[in-house]
Amino acid sequence: MAGDIVYADIKTVQTSSSKHSSPLQKTDSHHYGIFQKAGCAMIIILVVIVIVLSTIVIQFNSARHREANNESIKKDCTGEKKSGKDSSIDSSNSSTANQSCPSKDWKLHGGQCYWVSESKSSWGKSQADCATKNSHLVVIQNFIDMSFLWLHLNHSRLYWIGLSIPTGRDSWTWIDNSSFDPNLFLIKTTSPQTRRTKCAYVSHTEITAENCEKTNQWICEL
Repeated sequence: MAGDIVYADIKTVQTSSSKHSSPLQKTDSHHYGIFQKAGCAMIIILVVIVIVLSTIVIQFNSARHREANNESIKKDCTGEKKSGKDSSIDSSNSSTANQSCPSKDWKLHGGQCYWVSESKSSWGKSQADCATKNSHLVVIQNFIDMSFLWLHLNHSRLYWIGLSIPTGRDSWTWIDNSSFDPNLFLIKTTSPQTRRTKCAYVSHTEITAENCEKTNQWICEL
């Protein structure tokens, strides 16, 4: 009997002890699970951050590389254009330097010399005056001649040019016998064509047919 009582007491104590330790073990296990999950989450977050930062660094380096290449290409292209432009300017200056006009009254433009009158006269007398200067009334055949008119002429004045309908002809002809190109510009008529309307003057904006006996300023070209 005594032995049975001792065994029962020991068993009771062990059972009671196991009942008291079980909640603590469960709590520790629960906390461990939480910490484990939190650790895994932190690791995943850190991995994502590393990947994002790596991507940003790669993109930044790639952008800098492209920018450096673009700058290099831009400099090369600019250098080529500048070089070409400089050579063009040098060529132009060289050709201009080889040209000289008779006096300071003449204007050098695009390798040509132009003289602009201050007085007025008829078309025939204007051409005669140019002839005394070993020149002729200006012939407008290209952009250089047109640009001279735009840059150097008084906008409100009219100037005889070397364009007329010679006696015995029906078409406009330049004083140097070259043909008139209607694609270059049109000739405006202010009044019905008559036998006296056979000469042309230029303003800042247009060329107009006029009576050759009218008086205008004129431009000689050498």
